[in-house]
Amino acid sequence: MSNQALFHLRTLWLFTKSDFKTVIFPQTVFGIVVALSGPLLTSNPAPKTCEVLRNLPKTILWLWLNLLNEVVSNQRLPGSIVEDSVNKPWRPLPTQRMTSNTARKLLLCAIPTIYIASLLLGGTEASMKLMVFSHMYNELDGANENWLIRNVLNACGLSCFSVGAAVTATGFGDYTLQREVYVWISLLAVVIATTVQIQDLPDIEGDRRRNRKTMPLVYGHVATRWSVSITIMFWSIFCCTYWDLDSVCYLPCMLIGISIAVRTLVMQTQDADEGTWKLWCLWMMILYSLPLMRTTPRHL
Repeated sequence: MSNQALFHLRTLWLFTKSDFKTVIFPQTVFGIVVALSGPLLTSNPAPKTCEVLRNLPKTILWLWLNLLNEVVSNQRLPGSIVEDSVNKPWRPLPTQRMTSNTARKLLLCAIPTIYIASLLLGGTEASMKLMVFSHMYNELDGANENWLIRNVLNACGLSCFSVGAAVTATGFGDYTLQREVYVWISLLAVVIATTVQIQDLPDIEGDRRRNRKTMPLVYGHVATRWSVSITIMFWSIFCCTYWDLDSVCYLPCMLIGISIAVRTLVMQTQDADEGTWKLWCLWMMILYSLPLMRTTPRHL
């Protein structure tokens, strides 16, 4: 492979690098869990692990392509370049690996490519909705002017990723998703909307430079930390109860939830906040796994 090809591949990697923990890994887990849950969440009466693993590359490809569109749309904006020069100076535009105009041209190619891919892989509706939410988040400045709109758009975007992951992992064209999946995704969207402000704690300085109205900058970091700690503990209990889990199955979710709550209140450096944000991503992966911990189907 030529040096130029490697350069461009690395550029694409740098665009999406920081969102693997937020999108690719958790949503891949969600897709696998839904597919393996069988009649609880899908029309597949007896899912086989080998079949789900065979669909795994399709799921990851769908997630990565749609993620690429979202992050390029975001990172090419002037305000994002200013923010990333502080918070993530290794990204392609702050390091001048790519210009904003070149990123725009990349999007012109990426959007039809993603549409065609979604027709083949599944999740077309989720992909199109994700583009709408991305446009509202980035071009319409929804991420910057109001912290609540920002949180809701984050929740809507991640929910679209969840639907796409579930459709592709279950087997597009072979099986369908049950109503229960969409109810569960809707609940998870509320969870995300009420806790995702945790991601803004390590990025306060960069957000201040671009005059972004995040919760820590509007209400202060202390109020934000308490809001995260309280809601994390509430949802840790609620989601486990929602699936009627045995007491022992509460432990993973509760332990990570307690760790996040304590770290958020006690460890308040930028590095500590970055670590707590990563724990939140792990906590979401555990929430995504809860349906597999059930032993009997539940009718919603």
